[in-house]
Order: sequence, then structure tokens, then C-alpha cells
Amino acid sequence: MSFKKIILFSVLITVIVVVLIVIANNWRNKTFVNKITIKGNLTITESEILSTAGLKADSLINLDELNIAFIRDRIAKHPEIKRVVVSKEPPSELIIEIIEKKPIALLVKNTELNLIDEDKEVFSIMNFEKVFDLPVINGLVNEGSPEYKSDLDVAIFFIKSAYAKGKYIQNQISEVNMSDSGRVTVFSNDRPTVFYFPKVKKESEANEVYKAKLGVFKKFIDDEMVKNNLRCEYVDLRFSNQVIAKLN
Repeated sequence: MSFKKIILFSVLITVIVVVLIVIANNWRNKTFVNKITIKGNLTITESEILSTAGLKADSLINLDELNIAFIRDRIAKHPEIKRVVVSKEPPSELIIEIIEKKPIALLVKNTELNLIDEDKEVFSIMNFEKVFDLPVINGLVNEGSPEYKSDLDVAIFFIKSAYAKGKYIQNQISEVNMSDSGRVTVFSNDRPTVFYFPKVKKESEANEVYKAKLGVFKKFIDDEMVKNNLRCEYVDLRFSNQVIAKLN
């Protein structure tokens, strides 16, 4: 081999070695995610959140080059997530904190079932385990009319009051039907019966009225329908200091 070729070969080897050293140093200086922590999820699985984010638990991700906003926006599109915060925790952890939407009822909307939370945010059903114990809101007029918003408000007021009264009353309510302009029609679960409640359109009044009426509702079920085996076509609770029942 000529001297010139030896020099060229030596230079080439030197360049390759230098490049490898630079690459190795850059690799060593980069921080890679070796832990992804997910907080706040109650019914949404970690694997579902990671999939929505476009991540894998064993992904090799450069923490410095990680696009936090991009990951956050992806997760925020999940229909059951209300809020999400994504942050980097040095030296090598990615933290995803979420707040799930908490449905309080099923909403019949355009003949389809959706979920709705207490803030009246409507979202699709992803996890059918969530729907089993929820009351159904039905009988609303077409969305966009003034009556739709007003009646939906009343239904939410009623359901929130039922939840505040405890699990027993919550479990007694199968459907809240708003199709009648003068009353809220409620279908009970035990010994299915129709109950009529007043339509209270002011939230400040609704809370007090519905809590009182739901107390009467519980007492009537316990004392008359369960203990006395009373069977009714309907029970009207709209009036003060009286209960009107039509027997079967």
C-alpha cells in the first residue's frame, strides 16, 4: 500500500472515530423517559390514555425533544377526559394528570344515548360499565329551542338533588322524563311506578324543593309501597302537604 493511501486511510479512520465519539457523547448527554406516571384516572385505563397520547410504556423518548403541548392536546380529545396536565419531571419522568368527566345521567339525544355531567357537558359512551346505575333523561324537545335548555336544566337540578339525598334515592330513579310541560315525570326502579314532581326552573329554589319532595318520595315508597304493598298507577307529589295516588 502506498504512503498516500496509508495517510488517507488513517485520516478516514480518525474521522470515523471522532464522529462515533461525538455521537456517543450526544447520546450520553440526552435524557430519555424511563417512567411514565399517570394520575387521576378512575375508570379510564392507563393503556387507553397512553394509546390516546400516541405513547407506549416502553417507548424510548428524548425528554428534551418531547412535545408536551402535542401530547396534552391528543389526550384532551378523549371524550371522557375533562382536563389534562402533562409535565416533565427531571431527570427522566413524564407525568400525565387527568380529571375524568363524571356522568350523572344518560341523555337521550336525537334517539341516541349519550352521557351528561353536572355541567351539562354531553359526551359519547366509551365505557359501558359507567351506564348501569345512571338515570335516563328523556322527553326533551329538539335541541335549539328555548324549552330544551330550560327542561335540561330542570332535569339536572332534579338529578343533582337526588344524588345529594344519598344512594338509596339515586338508585330508585330509573328515568326523568321532561315531555310534559307542567311536570317532571319520574319512573322508579323498585315496583316500577310513575311519580310526578313540579318543574322548578330556578336552581336556588329547585335544590330546596326537590330535596323536600324526594324525602316524601322515599317515605311513600318505604311506608306505602313496601310495607303496605300498595300498587299505584301514579303518585303525584306536586302539591303542598298532600300526596295524590291513583291505585291500580
